Amino acid sequence: MAVQHNLPMNRITDSRSLEERVKKLTFLYSFLMAFPVILIVQNVSIFVFPFLLFGFYKLSGRFFTLRNVIQYLALAFGVAAIISVFNQPEKMPPNSFARALEVLPNYLYWVVLIFLFTSYKEWIRLDAVYRGIFWGVFFSIFYYFFFQDFLTASPLFKRLTQNTFAFLLICYTPVVVWYIWYRFGFWPAFMVLGILSICGFLSGSRSGSLLTLSGGVVTLLLNRRSKLIIVFFALGGYFFTTLIVDSSVVKGTVFNLNQRTYDLIYSRERTLEEDRSYLVRLAQIEKAVLIFDKYPWSGIGLNNFGSYRIKLPGNFEGADYVVNKRNIDTASAHNSYFGFLAEGGLLLVIPFILLLGYNILFFLWNISSLPSEYRPIFIGIIHMSIHLYFIYAILNVFAWFLIALGCMVIAKHKV
Repeated sequence: MAVQHNLPMNRITDSRSLEERVKKLTFLYSFLMAFPVILIVQNVSIFVFPFLLFGFYKLSGRFFTLRNVIQYLALAFGVAAIISVFNQPEKMPPNSFARALEVLPNYLYWVVLIFLFTSYKEWIRLDAVYRGIFWGVFFSIFYYFFFQDFLTASPLFKRLTQNTFAFLLICYTPVVVWYIWYRFGFWPAFMVLGILSICGFLSGSRSGSLLTLSGGVVTLLLNRRSKLIIVFFALGGYFFTTLIVDSSVVKGTVFNLNQRTYDLIYSRERTLEEDRSYLVRLAQIEKAVLIFDKYPWSGIGLNNFGSYRIKLPGNFEGADYVVNKRNIDTASAHNSYFGFLAEGGLLLVIPFILLLGYNILFFLWNISSLPSEYRPIFIGIIHMSIHLYFIYAILNVFAWFLIALGCMVIAKHKV
């Protein structure tokens, strides 16, 4: 009788112990999403994922569910990726199939990631996720500016490129700013935003500098409960920025932090006409459109944009600077939307845009009723979506981690 009496207590203890282990795994996985530099053949987060999945399975007693529209969109994206690999056009360059097959597991992993966060939404501890992201971004900043030149000598660490670091800041600055506000208050969050913005400028990326700042500012504004205060701060910030943006102090500061951002703000027309980076992006958009015209449904296969050769007509201003540039045809798509359009056609790009669009429209429609802790996820997705137009960065798993978090919130709301 005594043993029977103790069984429920033992089960409760075991359940709490399992929940604590899963919470720690959630923290570790989130940390590695925001500090994506440690490698053991693959990013080490992939080795944490099965344990996290098994932990959620043990807690819930069930495997993945398929109940929400957002899950069907993710599934459609995965099916389209498979079709793109196995339905490549004839007369493709050598090894095109092997190149596509090489990255297909990544695409399927992203789909599984969304299914995990939507199927086990009630078991995911957002405090563990946010704490992991905060420390991951903290470590990434120190790694990028101070340690990567030393640590990349080891095969266990990979280099954070300028674009990857800027993209990481754009995705996660809203979460970090909100987390600091929640833990310590407005002014510490304001100071952290200043540090993150400086890091964005120093990254060397134009969009990284501006979108990091914007994401943090929007987070601070939307965390205010009073709409009147939000409007007051927004208008006040606009007029204040208008007054100081042309001052010598601000110009000098922007120039010293990031000359490319300075050129974009203060010499915009000349920059758009002559900047080689911007013109290469236009050339790659032109290439993507030409590929889409030939193969509109399933594209040329994943990971094949840089190996596909095509004559660029250069029908855009400034084309003479880049269309005849050596190796222009082997460059990245420089645009996630057009990259998917060329490599996966309409079958891939439509569910992808619907995934992002569903997240953004859900946020805008429910912005007033959505709990404040969920807002930074969608602010990050919106700013990430803007940045994706200027860089082919959607292949980073931490972008899909952010999308999965947004899908989790939607799934919770739709229950």
